[in-house]
Amino acid sequence: MRREQVEIRVPAHLTEPLRAGVASRRGRESVAFALASHAVSRDRILVLVRKIITLPDESYVRAPGHGAKWTGASMLTLLNEALAYDLGVVAFHAHPHAGPVALSGDDRDSASKLLPVFQNLIPARPHGSIVLGQNHAAGVMLLPDRVDYTEAVKARWLGKVITDTPDEAVGEAVNDPDDLFHSQALLTGTKGEAHLRRATVAVVGLSGGGSHVVQQLAHLGIGRIIGIDDDRVDKRSRSRLIGVSALDVLLRRRKTALMARLVRRINRRVTFTGVTEPIPRQRAIEALKEADIVVGCVDSYHARADIQDLASRYLIPYVDVGLLIQPLGEGQGVTIGGNVITSIPGQFCLWCFGFLSDEKLAAETGGRPRSYFHGTDRQAQVVSMNGVLASQAVNEVLQLLTGFAPVDETLAIKKFDGLEGTLASWVVNPRIDCSKCSATLGAGDIIWRQA
Repeated sequence: MRREQVEIRVPAHLTEPLRAGVASRRGRESVAFALASHAVSRDRILVLVRKIITLPDESYVRAPGHGAKWTGASMLTLLNEALAYDLGVVAFHAHPHAGPVALSGDDRDSASKLLPVFQNLIPARPHGSIVLGQNHAAGVMLLPDRVDYTEAVKARWLGKVITDTPDEAVGEAVNDPDDLFHSQALLTGTKGEAHLRRATVAVVGLSGGGSHVVQQLAHLGIGRIIGIDDDRVDKRSRSRLIGVSALDVLLRRRKTALMARLVRRINRRVTFTGVTEPIPRQRAIEALKEADIVVGCVDSYHARADIQDLASRYLIPYVDVGLLIQPLGEGQGVTIGGNVITSIPGQFCLWCFGFLSDEKLAAETGGRPRSYFHGTDRQAQVVSMNGVLASQAVNEVLQLLTGFAPVDETLAIKKFDGLEGTLASWVVNPRIDCSKCSATLGAGDIIWRQA
């Protein structure tokens, strides 16, 4: 058995269908099948659930000594769909008790028969058999181009709090020899602190908002920060970029270098990785795939659209930060507004409620190719207002990782009124037929069919 880490990600809207699908019915186990894409990152294989399919009751047959057994014919529709869309097949069932779970001998025997069949039909995707407990998961996966199985499997459930089963942070002693985080732990708890130490957060855009975010993540003790920005500092940076000096401007240092220095000065146990290529270049994409959460601090709709596409594709929660200061005309004052939008895969994306639209993208470039932008380098920026929005974005990260606040089902974003100095929750009503979600949600790495 290989020890290659496999992480199965379940978007928010499929959590309940999956749990309902594996609930016991009529005195027997039930099975739910996930159709999934996948992606390969430096440290793990991501199995990205796109659809849940359950079998009708009449598909199951009596089989004393077996938890669940079904007819082969009942799987034809499922397999045809998997073939049509090049998706892997992962079978889930439940052992609904507390504590660790494991595949039974019968489960392993079934997997050894089914998974090679799935692999023969769809060789480019992973296939698996997973058992779910109340707070645990275990199973086997057969990865593309492999003949042996891996059992290093965990499930990630996406919602307003990211939940991993098994949760490797449970019972973990947090190494805090200098007692740096004692006060913070009064809010987050020991488990929350362990989650922070294990987390990787990507920050895209390291100027006014992004530098605030990096600074605060370092103070939180996030395990790893990935900073993505291909720009160098200039004289305008001195008014809004945290940690910049006159010498940095003179030497035209990279923003990633400044953030690495900032993090090192705050907490040497936090790892900072700088990426000096913009999204959507491949090196930046590969770095983003290693993140548990991405925070976007960019100043154009096109950049947001790129980040949203990748966050949806790899099922990564995306926290978007935006500030707009607009003069109303001579003697008429200004409007100051902003947003902090937390997009959880399977709840809504920035396209769902109109924050992104084809019309806005076209207006941003004046109908020209996307390399032509109008005005993004002339927008007003004020360090204090960037800081307000960045602080709320870091609070959103903290909630996703530790669940410090009660969770409700309301879908809302935070709206900033800079004149009043307030942040208010605005309820959003996403479109259920969002074409962007259906196209990219959990799409994973592109695979190419052989002619």
